[in-house]
Amino acid sequence: MIQATDGNWYAYFANVDKAKIADSTQSTTSGKGLDFGVFCSRDTASSVFGISLSETDGFAVPGNNGLSGFTNGVSSFNQCTGTLTSSTNLNNVVRNPQSINTNSNIPTGQIGLDSDAWPLIQLFSFSDVQIQYNAGGNPQSVYLEYDESSNISLTLDRSIYPQNSQVFLTVNDFQLNQDPTDEDSWTFNVNSPLATFYQAFDTSGSNSANGTSGLVNLNTNLSNLGFKNNGQLSINLGNIMELTSNDKQPSTFVDDDIPGNQFSKIVTLVENGPNSGIFDSVDNGDESVVRILADAPRGQSGQIDYNQKSTSVLTGSSTSSISIKSTLTVGEGTKSLTPGKKFPVTLIDSDQNINSASRDHLDIFRDSSLIPTLKIGNPTTLGNANDVQFHSSATALNAGDTSNSSIPDKNSARLFIDTSNVAIPTFKQLSLNLGVSASILQSLFIDSSISNNDGTNWINYDLRSFENDFGITDFTDTSITLSFGTLGSLPITIVDSGDLSSSHGLVQLDDADIQQLSTRSGIVYLVINFDSSNNTPTVGSISAEKNKQPIVFDFFSFGLSNNNDINNAIYRFELEETSDNSSKFVGTLEYAVANQLNILDPNFIKTLRTIDDEIKFIVTNRLIDEQGIAISYSDLDKVGVITTTSTKSDISTNSGTISSGSSTYRFGQPVTITLRDSDLNLKSDVVDIYLVNNDPNSQNVDTVGNSGNILLEILLKDIRYKRCIVNGVEYGGLASTGFTLVETGPSTGVFEGTFKMPSQICDKAGTKLISTAGGSLDAKYYDSRDASGNSNIFHLLNPKSTAQFSTLPQLSTDKITIPSSGSSEEIILSGSIGNHKRGIPLNISLIRPDGEVQNFAAVISDSGNYRAAFSINQNSLSGVYKIQLLHNGINVGLVSFTASHDMPAWIKNNVKQWSSNSEIIDGLKQMIKEKIINSPKEYQNSERMVPDWIQNNAKWWYNGQISDDDFIKSLQYLVNKGIIRV
Repeated sequence: MIQATDGNWYAYFANVDKAKIADSTQSTTSGKGLDFGVFCSRDTASSVFGISLSETDGFAVPGNNGLSGFTNGVSSFNQCTGTLTSSTNLNNVVRNPQSINTNSNIPTGQIGLDSDAWPLIQLFSFSDVQIQYNAGGNPQSVYLEYDESSNISLTLDRSIYPQNSQVFLTVNDFQLNQDPTDEDSWTFNVNSPLATFYQAFDTSGSNSANGTSGLVNLNTNLSNLGFKNNGQLSINLGNIMELTSNDKQPSTFVDDDIPGNQFSKIVTLVENGPNSGIFDSVDNGDESVVRILADAPRGQSGQIDYNQKSTSVLTGSSTSSISIKSTLTVGEGTKSLTPGKKFPVTLIDSDQNINSASRDHLDIFRDSSLIPTLKIGNPTTLGNANDVQFHSSATALNAGDTSNSSIPDKNSARLFIDTSNVAIPTFKQLSLNLGVSASILQSLFIDSSISNNDGTNWINYDLRSFENDFGITDFTDTSITLSFGTLGSLPITIVDSGDLSSSHGLVQLDDADIQQLSTRSGIVYLVINFDSSNNTPTVGSISAEKNKQPIVFDFFSFGLSNNNDINNAIYRFELEETSDNSSKFVGTLEYAVANQLNILDPNFIKTLRTIDDEIKFIVTNRLIDEQGIAISYSDLDKVGVITTTSTKSDISTNSGTISSGSSTYRFGQPVTITLRDSDLNLKSDVVDIYLVNNDPNSQNVDTVGNSGNILLEILLKDIRYKRCIVNGVEYGGLASTGFTLVETGPSTGVFEGTFKMPSQICDKAGTKLISTAGGSLDAKYYDSRDASGNSNIFHLLNPKSTAQFSTLPQLSTDKITIPSSGSSEEIILSGSIGNHKRGIPLNISLIRPDGEVQNFAAVISDSGNYRAAFSINQNSLSGVYKIQLLHNGINVGLVSFTASHDMPAWIKNNVKQWSSNSEIIDGLKQMIKEKIINSPKEYQNSERMVPDWIQNNAKWWYNGQISDDDFIKSLQYLVNKGIIRV
C-alpha cells in the first residue's frame, strides 16, 4: 500500500484475467476505454520501480516511456526492465488517484515506489481475498468477495409521465463501477444494434473515446469481462419517447472514427459519485437524455430493459385544481379578498411536474408550461395572431420567411413560434398578423383628445424566449410598428428605439399614437424591429432550436370614458413548484383599488406585476358574484380532455369611516384625524401616504389629494381650512401644518393625520380672518368606491353615507336580442333606496351605444322601491347600453346591458361563399335590408368599393375568430366611413 499526500494508504487491485481482457479491447497506445496501461510480471526486479511485487500475479503501470519487456492485452507477462520516466498516462481505469507522498525526508509513498509508476494496479488470480493491515497491537482487515454482482436494479422516477416530461432512468449496478476514483460514464446504443461503450464521454461531457478508434463496442466481450445479463441497455421508444442530449452527453450519436460506423440511438448513464455504482441519465442541470414527446398520446407506453428485467414507461395526465387560499374563506361565498394584501395561489397538477429532480417553474417562455391566467375587461392579446414571418433586413419587409405558429393554450393567449421551417439563419425583424381589426383597437384604447375621455394605454410584452433561444440580449434598439390592411401599409410606430430596456415589461403608449390610430382601418399587423438603427450585422440567430418560442404581446387600457371606468388587462401567473417532484405550484396575488387620485397616474399603473409568480392587479370597481375575478387554467385532465378549471373570488370595495380623538379641542391642541378604508391600501409591503395639495394655483389647495381631485378636506365652522392673503400677508391653511395621511403600518388600511387647532382661519371668501371658537370640526372623505361600489362622501360629523341602499340596482337581464320587425322586448330595472328623500324622483340617464344620452325620471315609492322598463325594438342600436342612476345628487349606481342582433344562419353560410366584390355587395345589401347594419344615404348612389382584405375578416368571423358583434361593428364602421360603399 502507498501513502498519499492526505496521509491515508491506498492500493488498487484487479483480477488478472479480467484486466487483461479489458485492456485487450484497446490498442497499445490508446489510453481510452478500459485501458489499464502496460503490464509487467511479478518477476520484475525491485530496482525497476523501487519495490518488489513478487507476491502478485503481475501488475499494471500507467506508462511505458523508458521501459522494455512490458506487454498489453492478453499476452503473457514479461519482466520489465529499464527506468520509467514521466510519459503519457495510458491508464483509464484509475483516473483520479490521490497524489503519492513525495516528501524528500521519507521514501516515496513511504515504501520507495517510483512516483511515475503511480497509480499502480496489482493483479491477482483471486476469487475472494482478505486484505490485512498489521497495525501495532491491532491488525485491521477487509474481506473482498469476488462474485457476480447482486442487487442490480433499474428504476424510473415516476409511474405516469405527462407530455414534455423528463424520464429519469437510474441503474444500480456495481459492476459498472470500473474506476473507484472517478465517476464512470457508460454509453449504450439502445436499439438495433445494441452496443455498450465505456467512457465515450468524460464526466464533464467532453469527448473521451468518442470520435476516436478508442470507442469500442464491448458487447462481444461482456461475458468474458464477468458480466452476465447486465451491461446492456435497450429501449423501445414506442410513439411516446425521444432521445436527446444533455451536458453529460452533448451529442445524440457516437462514432469510432470509421466512416459510416455511427451509433445514433444512444443513452449515456453517468455514475452519481465515485465508487457508488449508481448511474443516472441526468446531468447536473437535471436534464435527462430520455424525454416524453410533446405530443405523446395518453395511455400508451414504451419499454426499458436492463439485466433481463423490463420496466414500462406509461404516459398519462391528471386533473388539476387551482385555489386561492388564505385565512379567509374564499370561494365559499362568505368573504372576499381585500386590497393591499397578498393571498397564496396554489395549483396542483402533476402534468406540469416534468422534471422530478428539480423545482419546475411555469415560465411564460417555457413551451411545455400551462399558465394560470386572470383577465379583467377585454384586453387585446395574440389569441388570434397568425402569419408569422422573420425578416433578415432591418429596413424592408418583403421576402419574409414564414414560420409555423400556434396558440395551444388559448387561456394564456401566448403565441408559440416554431422555426423548424424557417430557412434564414439570422433575422432582424419579426412580423405577424394580430388577427384583429383597427376598430377593435379603437374600442380598446382611450383617446384622451376626445371629451370625457382620459386615461393611459399600454403594451404588455414578453420576448424572453427570443432572448433565451435566439440570443437577442439587447432590446434598447427595438422599435414596434403597427400597419393596417396589408403588411407595411400606413405604419404607426408605437414603440421607438430606446423605449424598451429588457425582454419583457409594461410600456406606455403615447397619446399622439392613439390619436393617429383612430384614422386607420383594416386588419392590424405587428412588426418588431430588433435593429431599428440598422447598425448591427446579426441580431437574432436561428439554428435548429429544440423548443418552440412562446411570446406575449398585449394591449391594456386604464382610465375613464364618459365617467365610466376602463380596466382592460390580463395577468399570467408564473407559479413555482414548492419542492422537487411535489406537483404543487404556488404564487401570490394582491390587488389595489384605483381611486380618483391614481386612476390616471402612469406611475400607479407601473406598480402592476402582470407576469410573475407574485401578481399584482388593479380593480376600478367591486367585482362580485358572476363578475368576480376568475383565475383560469387550461388543464389536460386524466381522461385526456383539455378543460378549463378556475377559481373565482369576489372583489369587494369598502366604505370609509372618519373619526377624531376628541369631540372638543382647545386652541393649539393637536387634532388627530383617523380614516379607515382598506381600499386606500395600495401596496402590501409598504406604508401608504397621502399628501396635502400645496399648489396655490389649484382650486383644491389645502386638501389631501392633487390638483384635479380631493380625497379628504378639513372644515372648521363648515369652511375649508384653506390659505388666504389679507392685507398682503399670507395666512396658511392645512398644508402649512404639515398634515399628511399616513398608514399606521403596512396593509392596515388605517390612516392618521395630525394638525394643531388654529385660533383663526380664513373666511369662506378668503378676505379676512375669523375665530374658530365655538365652531365645528368636520372632515369630508371623498370615497371613490364605497361598499356598494359607488362614489360617496363620508363626514366626520355624520359618518353614515348620505344614501343607504337596501337593494342595489339590477336588471332583469344583461343581454337581449334585438327583435324582428313589428315586435319589441323589455328590460326591467329595479331596486330600492333605504333613506330616500320623499318627493324627489330617481334620475335615470340612458347612455346608448352611440354615446347619445336620454334622461328621464322614475318615481320612488314610500318604501324606497323603484321600477322602470326599457323597450328594445327593431330600430334599436346594437351594443352596450349603460344606465346611470342619481337621487338627490347622489350616485345610486350604474348598470348596463348588451343588445345584439340574432344573426341568421344564412348570413354565415353566405359569407363563406364571398369570393368577389359583387357577392360581398349583395351580402351587405341583404344585411342592410334586414337592418343588421345601416347604410348612410349619401353613399347609396356612390361608386361601389370593397377593400380586398374584407374577405379575410369574413373568413375569420366564419371560423369563430371574430364575434358576431365585432364583425357587425367593423362592417358598420367601414360603411359609415365610406370605406365600403354599397
